[in-house]
Amino acid sequence: MKRWYNRKPETMQDWLLLFAVAAALLAAVWYLPAIAAALRVLLGLATPFAGGLALAYVLDIPARWFAIHLFGGRRGPGILLAYLALLGTVAALVGLVVPQLVQSVGSFAAALPGYLENAQALLELVQANYGVDTTSLSELLLNSGSSVENFLSGLAPQLAQAAMGAAGQVLNGFLALAASVYLLCGKAELLHTARLALRTALPPRTAGNVLGVFAMANKTFSGYIGGQLVDAVLVGGETFVLMLLFGIPYAPLISVVVAVTNIVPMLGPYLGAVPGAALLLFSGQPVHALEFLVIVLVVQQVDGNFIAPRILGGATGLPGLGVLLAIVVGGAWFGIPGMVLGVPQTLRYFEQMQERITGFVAAHSGMTEKRYTELMLHTGELVMDMGTVLDGRRAVKEKLIDELGGLSDALDWLHRAIETRE
Repeated sequence: MKRWYNRKPETMQDWLLLFAVAAALLAAVWYLPAIAAALRVLLGLATPFAGGLALAYVLDIPARWFAIHLFGGRRGPGILLAYLALLGTVAALVGLVVPQLVQSVGSFAAALPGYLENAQALLELVQANYGVDTTSLSELLLNSGSSVENFLSGLAPQLAQAAMGAAGQVLNGFLALAASVYLLCGKAELLHTARLALRTALPPRTAGNVLGVFAMANKTFSGYIGGQLVDAVLVGGETFVLMLLFGIPYAPLISVVVAVTNIVPMLGPYLGAVPGAALLLFSGQPVHALEFLVIVLVVQQVDGNFIAPRILGGATGLPGLGVLLAIVVGGAWFGIPGMVLGVPQTLRYFEQMQERITGFVAAHSGMTEKRYTELMLHTGELVMDMGTVLDGRRAVKEKLIDELGGLSDALDWLHRAIETRE
């Protein structure tokens, strides 16, 4: 039996349906700009609710932990504590970062003329003693200094305008916060309703497959995001303590920047070092800038080799090239959120391929899929690596193979199998 889109129109009803579909397509193309504008308005209206969904998903991780470990499984107090922790973190960051930022910008603006004079004197000294023409460099230095001074002089009006624009987003922020509260408090009922709707709309097997994909994606994303947040807090704390021990200024501001950028895999920790080092250099403290770079290098080596593998526990089981590609493609499509979420999404694709391999191995050996996955994701044998090295005896013990032997043993087994079948 041919499907409706492969059938030739024969009746008047078929022709009317064909003309109606063609007219609808023509109207859609004709009014495409208006439709696109309406979709933009709709997306703008849905932005606070999308933000609330993302906030609820992130806060559900600590809320579950608080409910299980502190309140005996009661979800309400866990949600309340998660929001209090969020608000306290935001207030602490604002109290630490804003004064430090204002102080650093003021110090740099006051010291900028002295930096320009020193650089100009150095260029004149080089030209006088070594005969090197530094006229173009002097002009470039003067133009750059004038541009920076103009930028700093107009920074206050720009910040005021940005503050007014941010005030206009307060309503969206409250809507997102309210939506996240509703989603977290009604999580069980909403998920139950979504499952019922999915099972009603789709065949049982298809609905089961879709729910399985969502469950695996949720496990991957929640484990990855939770691990990355904990790791970022530890890296920021380590950087802050070491900067205090070395007497490096702007420790709160720089450590917060390092912690936030640490959420982005691989490249984030080193990207966070750039603004900190630049700030210290602009403040006329090159020795402290060098010390800060050494601190970042040491902290990242310790974190990458010892702390992060234990925290993430294999949640980002991707090779380095896969992580880099996920960051580049996700950042190109969706900006910073794409850089953060590109890794777990790519990991999900790898997991789907790995599931096929795991199923094949389990079907052709005595090892279960669960045990094979445990050995594959084991992180205790090699630093910054995953997997388990099995020698022959352990492979037999784990039932990956039946027995040890050489080629003659394999041929003998094959002959016995042939004789048994005959």
